[in-house]
Amino acid sequence: MYLLYDVVYNIITIIIVLFILYKVKYTSDRQTNTILFINILWATALISAIIIVSDLLVGWANKIANIAQTLLIDIRLGLSGIIGCYWCIYIMCENPQRRKWLFMGNRYYIMHIPAFFLMIVSLESFFTGHIAFADPLTNRITEGKYHFIHIAITYFYFTLASSIVLVRLFMGRYEKRFWPTKLMFSFLPCLAGLAHLVIADVGFVWITLALLLMMEHVDFANAQVSTDSLTRLNNRGAFDRYIKTVLAENYVNVYLFMIDIDLFKQINDTFGHLEGDNALIETAKLLKLVCSLNPELKSCFLARYGGDEFAIVINARKPADAEDFRQDLVSLFESNGRVESDSANFKINISVGMARAFSEDEKELISSADNALYMEKSHNHKLLRGGFGARK
Repeated sequence: MYLLYDVVYNIITIIIVLFILYKVKYTSDRQTNTILFINILWATALISAIIIVSDLLVGWANKIANIAQTLLIDIRLGLSGIIGCYWCIYIMCENPQRRKWLFMGNRYYIMHIPAFFLMIVSLESFFTGHIAFADPLTNRITEGKYHFIHIAITYFYFTLASSIVLVRLFMGRYEKRFWPTKLMFSFLPCLAGLAHLVIADVGFVWITLALLLMMEHVDFANAQVSTDSLTRLNNRGAFDRYIKTVLAENYVNVYLFMIDIDLFKQINDTFGHLEGDNALIETAKLLKLVCSLNPELKSCFLARYGGDEFAIVINARKPADAEDFRQDLVSLFESNGRVESDSANFKINISVGMARAFSEDEKELISSADNALYMEKSHNHKLLRGGFGARK
């Protein structure tokens, strides 16, 4: 009966995974995390298909079926380590800074060492049965004397990933709307693993992983509607919706700031696109900091407008607050705009265009802020081009 449940669970797992793959196919986002996400999906579908075939071979007491069962067992055990490894890396890469740290030097490859070791041991087990083997009489999976290696390595990755998520939750790194999913990330794989230890014939882990992937996809799809994937700020669509709403409610004392990174193309051309992305991330952090340091504002909405351009909409209590906010923007980047790493050393300079709303017409407000930004950019670029301002 357990085998029947296992087949059903894994058929459901494959259906869930294929559905998510179909949805992910239509996203234009091909950043590192998306690629890792897709790899996890394919590996999960493959391991579930292997489990189904393995379950169907139980009871076939002949040499060919026994060899096939043993081979499937060893492939499955090796794949489980790879999935655990990718799962852990995926969680680590949610943080752009941690992603950059991981891909520097040999850290990314070091993360694979336990998984590769498990693959080698699993292949060796085909001949020795040390990890697992198929019983010659029943063709059922039987654990070998070193089966604990598979358990230890696979759950090392899942436990590490769960710990990272819990630390980030404790430190407030996730938005509240993502807390339920992240809590599931922390506990479900471990609970599924414990259930699997109690009822070894049923692969609770993989359907649990498929459900978590489904939850992650839903969160990802919802975030794409309003969040910029690189900077984690509001995106252009969210900005367009917000500016219309806030002006329609009450445009008095609403100010728009358009912010542009000076000579951003030169940062990309000189240091590469990874450092260009890092400049955008650091700019977003400083803009968030400015908003948090001005509690006297009624509201402060921050978005990535597009490319290297950002937008901030504030509702000031008085005109002087808006001008103070503009000065804070400029001052913070002057004092904290330097970016230093092993591969780059440059200064982020910004131009700021400010405009006040005098009607509900958002196009008029954006145009006024754009014109002010253009004037400041022209002035700043003349000053900076002499020595490439990004290095100052």
